Amino acid sequence: MARCRCHSRKLEKRCCGPLHAGRPAPTPLALMRSRYAAYAKGLVAYVQDTTHPFGPHWQSDRAAWAEELAAFCAATRFDGLTIVDAPDPVGDEATVTFRAELTQGGRDVGFTERSTFRRVDGRWLYVAGEAG
Repeated sequence: MARCRCHSRKLEKRCCGPLHAGRPAPTPLALMRSRYAAYAKGLVAYVQDTTHPFGPHWQSDRAAWAEELAAFCAATRFDGLTIVDAPDPVGDEATVTFRAELTQGGRDVGFTERSTFRRVDGRWLYVAGEAG
């Protein structure tokens, strides 16, 4: 049985797998972890579907965006994920701060980000991230 790519140490089928299959993320933290795992697995449609349409990363040309995401996923090794802070949501807004350990071409390209999430029609969506 496969461990989840979000580095939770849980089995994929008990962690991000159901979210990738269509179940809404119950919390912003769960969405953030599932997006990291989706990048690691090359699930570009999931990344697109969980991005807020008013956020700076959303693109109207879905095919071009998918190509861009797929190229990033293929060129990147997803080595680890550490949750730094995940306070409870305030209404329909929340933040999650994390450290992503990534490698591209043998170089460390990891980063820390404070992500903002917004709940729309009962579903959490990624809005934007601030480098930290």
